[in-house]
Amino acid sequence: MFNSLRRTDLGALVAAGEGDDFPEVVIARTLLQEQADQTARQIDALRQYVDPAFWDEESPGGALAAHDRGEMARNVLLGRPAFFHRD
Repeated sequence: MFNSLRRTDLGALVAAGEGDDFPEVVIARTLLQEQADQTARQIDALRQYVDPAFWDEESPGGALAAHDRGEMARNVLLGRPAFFHRD
């Protein structure tokens, strides 16, 4: 952004890992962290969905998938952890 505004001095500063107090850097870091957190929740839910044990109907009480009914996916899409309990 700074380079496109012809502020290559500031662009170089940020590229070197400086400028953490710039409002633009703070905003970008916050947005990137939110995206990284969301991606981590999605990966967590996907790992559980692809685990064969999740679908194992021979498990005591039946397959976890039968009990889940998409709840992990709904939680993640709402920005919550895959297993979200209100207690």
